[in-house]
Amino acid sequence: MAVLKIRNHHLPAISGLLDVLELAGSASRARTKLHAALLVHLEALGVSEVELARQYATLDETGEIALDEAGGFALKDPGQAVEFATEHQALMNETITVPSLYEEQYAILAKALADYPGTFSGSDATAYDLLCDALEEASADGD
Repeated sequence: MAVLKIRNHHLPAISGLLDVLELAGSASRARTKLHAALLVHLEALGVSEVELARQYATLDETGEIALDEAGGFALKDPGQAVEFATEHQALMNETITVPSLYEEQYAILAKALADYPGTFSGSDATAYDLLCDALEEASADGD
């Protein structure tokens, strides 16, 4: 069974790209199944980020993270900034795995992306490259 591997920090860009790709037939189905799976991982990542932040952030009277006007937060101990940044970086560098839901799913999606008639630029181009690499690796490992 093919297994796709993606680092947490790439999840938002790849999920965003999958959301806007216009594909048909089995390629669309493969994209939709992968996108749904990545959204589950994105939600779990958000929960993990909040849990990590809660350990380091100043909390309000209800025990929630006290947010500033910009939506950020202050550390309860500014001396732990490096420790928090290191922990957050480790979380974002973790690799998630997504098993294919049906045979040839990743090979079908990889081919559709290779043959995609549209163009990509900026962050979409980077997400496209990362997704293609991950799909190629998953298809090769699944053989």
